[in-house]
Amino acid sequence: MKLLLFLFLVGLAALWAALPGLRPGRQKSGTTRRYGAAGRPRPVWLEVDFDLPLPAYWRLEWEAAPKLGLLGESHAGLGWGRQTLRLQAEAVPKQRGEYTLPGARLFVSDVFGLREREVPVRGELAKLVVYPRVWDQLPPELALTLLAEGPESGRLGVEDASRYRGIREYRPGDSLRRVHWKATAHRGQMMVREFAWVRATGVWIFIDTRGSDVYMDHMAELAASLAFHLEGQGLAVGLAWPGFVAPPVRGLEAMRRLLAELARLRPAARTAPPPLPPPGVNLLVLTEDAPVEVIEGALAARARASRVHILMFPEGFFLRPGETGRPVWGRTDGMARLLERRNLLQAAGVYVHVFRGNERVFF
Repeated sequence: MKLLLFLFLVGLAALWAALPGLRPGRQKSGTTRRYGAAGRPRPVWLEVDFDLPLPAYWRLEWEAAPKLGLLGESHAGLGWGRQTLRLQAEAVPKQRGEYTLPGARLFVSDVFGLREREVPVRGELAKLVVYPRVWDQLPPELALTLLAEGPESGRLGVEDASRYRGIREYRPGDSLRRVHWKATAHRGQMMVREFAWVRATGVWIFIDTRGSDVYMDHMAELAASLAFHLEGQGLAVGLAWPGFVAPPVRGLEAMRRLLAELARLRPAARTAPPPLPPPGVNLLVLTEDAPVEVIEGALAARARASRVHILMFPEGFFLRPGETGRPVWGRTDGMARLLERRNLLQAAGVYVHVFRGNERVFF
């Protein structure tokens, strides 16, 4: 009996001595889709392995990540030797950004439950890049305005009244001011003048990053929606904000890089003027407060850009599709400053558009 008691105490002491000497566990996470838009599900996995020199209870907790839509999991068991677990889940990111997948916490206790300790788990965890949401409800007038002033392009863009192409038959909706009366009398049916369609060679979107996180999210979504739509029309699209410049480019790979940069967009304490665009490119400036630096930079850019637009959001947001009831109070200082200069800016070729917080991005 004494011998059994002695062996029990020796075994218990060995367990107590072995637990502090556990080697750190190893973990690795991953996903089949590192890049993607907010709101779209993607599978993720976490693999953890650790060694138990003696029989022991283990408990593994996969930490929750609310912004990724991961609720977290907990698994437990009794093991001895090398243990390997592979956990799988589905992440549904709710907001744009760059995230690191959550790791695991490992707890080990002796078979008698007398002592539990946390064992460090080390390893490389995968990152997810979540693109801003892209909205399909792009105002046609906004797209046409951005496409204006450039080379002829079939039926895409806007008509240039200075480029006469000829005459054609009248179609419902044509203005009576376009009627070619001489040709109408000669042919015996209504004929109208036809002009060339033109569009810009590219669009450069500049974001004034002085603002709140809400403002940054809305501007990232608007810039992503515009970039995605315009790239689909064959235009070169560029992005810029203080500290970052990506000149206009074409192609899906270039668009993925732009969306990834918009996913990482963050507010800044200082502002800066927009960069000078390449000749013939239209510049689009997104701002909340329209500081003097941005206004003067837009005027300077007009010397090279075909057209410059300032889109101002005084409340720092606009109505997304399906949203209602955003509050609006009076005029902000920045809004008053921009509207005072509106006529002068438009005379110089800089067009001003103000969108309140209770409005969608429509003209």
